Amino acid sequence: MPGPQLLLFDLDATLIRTGGAGLRAMNRAFLEVMDWPDALGRISPAGRTDPSIAREISRKIRGRDMTPAELDRFFSCYLELLPAELAQADDYQVLPGIEEFLEQAAGKPELILGLGTGNLEAGARIKLEPAKLNRYFAFGGFGSDTEDRPTLLRIAVERAQARRGQTLSPWQVVVIGDTPHDIHAGRAIQARTLAVATGPFSTEQLAAHQPDLAVADFTETGKVRAFLGFSKTE
Repeated sequence: MPGPQLLLFDLDATLIRTGGAGLRAMNRAFLEVMDWPDALGRISPAGRTDPSIAREISRKIRGRDMTPAELDRFFSCYLELLPAELAQADDYQVLPGIEEFLEQAAGKPELILGLGTGNLEAGARIKLEPAKLNRYFAFGGFGSDTEDRPTLLRIAVERAQARRGQTLSPWQVVVIGDTPHDIHAGRAIQARTLAVATGPFSTEQLAAHQPDLAVADFTETGKVRAFLGFSKTE
């Protein structure tokens, strides 16, 4: 495919698994700041932005949103707790094929790597640090930019265009994630979508949402590279 391609990666269950560290830190923050035990047991957080998780839990528990001051205290507490939870996570892992793919992609000037994640940017950076993956992602769109997933992807595209000094067409953008939320958000910005079954959804379940490509994981190198238009030996 001619021209540069922007690859926007989701984070949790797409690039890494934190061994539940993020969920534990968030649950502890809800308890410490809001006195809500087992808050995340009330919703399915997969594919959601951090602000939308807080909003939905608050509405379920007390029928209204958290105030801006409450949100600030909650997220500050969460970010303070997250590093310790990560340090104690025995099953933190980079997902299969990711490191090899990122290393090769980073050497290709026609590929632009960015994040498109519902995590707060500070939380995303903390989660990626144990695997030293931040070096691949100089920018992105984050839950700290907006609660709305398509909008944070648009923000990531705008940042990529500013860095490259050129406009990217929708077909030059690939949204990569492990949930239907990622597929639908990518489609909302008219991007191509690559779904990986490394999260709570199977390849078949993801394929039912009609991504442009669905794979088990990034070890399916032939399919991924053919989709992106480059071979392993290039």
